[in-house]
Amino acid sequence: MSPSKRLNLLILFIVMGFFVSACGSDDTTETTETTAAAAAETTIPMVVTTMAEMTTTTVAATTTTTEAIDESAVLAAHITARLADWSPTISAEALFENLSDGDESNDPFILSVRAPDAYALGHIEGAYNIPWKEIADPANLAKLPTDQPIVVYCYTGHTGQVAATLLRIFGYDATNLKFGMMGWTDDDTILATARYTAAPGYPTETEANELTVEYEPPTLTTGETVAVDIAIASAQSFLADWAPTTSAEALFENLSDGDDANNPFVLSVRAPDAYALGHVEGAYNIGWKAIADPASLAMLPSDEQIVVYCYTGHTGQVAATALKLLGYDSVNMKFGMMGWTDDDAVLATGRYTGAPGYPTETVINELP
Repeated sequence: MSPSKRLNLLILFIVMGFFVSACGSDDTTETTETTAAAAAETTIPMVVTTMAEMTTTTVAATTTTTEAIDESAVLAAHITARLADWSPTISAEALFENLSDGDESNDPFILSVRAPDAYALGHIEGAYNIPWKEIADPANLAKLPTDQPIVVYCYTGHTGQVAATLLRIFGYDATNLKFGMMGWTDDDTILATARYTAAPGYPTETEANELTVEYEPPTLTTGETVAVDIAIASAQSFLADWAPTTSAEALFENLSDGDDANNPFVLSVRAPDAYALGHVEGAYNIGWKAIADPASLAMLPSDEQIVVYCYTGHTGQVAATALKLLGYDSVNMKFGMMGWTDDDAVLATGRYTGAPGYPTETVINELP
């Protein structure tokens, strides 16, 4: 082949290579741009879709509503369970023996719920002080032991029983000192209130009064869902203003004033056989441990005052406190049938006769 032909052939190959290279470069660029564009178009909708799905899920979770509960029913069931196997009082003799047996490991936590000035006059050795109206304060509850029995006491046994009942319902192992400081000390200055002496001998009847009218129980709206939390919230709402007892004299005057329109609903929470021995005229009967049972609550009016009574004032105060927690206008007759009748057969239990004069102290014990 001549040099000129070889030159022409070389030029031809160079020109063809240039076009092939140019075409290949265009194809690669186009492919890359097309792939990136496709990726961009695919990726952006995927992100948007995913975020939309996440937003939808979040909104759905946030707007889920909790089904409303019947707070009254929840608390009533809890109260019934807590009262079922409870012995609500301890005698002064039993407490003194416990504290004097030389074994401090079995000593209960002693809590006076009297006013600070009454506590300062004298209290059971080692006792701490929280006034009964402040017993549902979370700061005070946090100072009480959950792994040790608590013995509560007051003046005559009534506000001590309020506090012990509330603590029991709140989940503590609490018991009330029967007759309070009246059952412990014979020093009237330390007692700081009137001591029980005798009953006036008001009339009683033996004819049973049947519960027949059904009522709609009060509705609790504390906003809580757990029974103990409902109980604490309810207690906080009424303790400051509640007068938990009424005297036998006041009840008798009310029932005897000739105006039936202002009569309270009178409820004996004694055992049926004790109720049958004699009861306040017109009184109905429900045992104190069954006070929060739905069948019992259906028989109690929510639109009039309920005066509860028992034997000596203690289990009556348990029932009145439970009813108050559930939204009823309830009070306890002070000293129960012991404060109403002078007939020991009708009373059907031991009557208060005096105190043994156990020791007290005045040193202030600071809560842990």
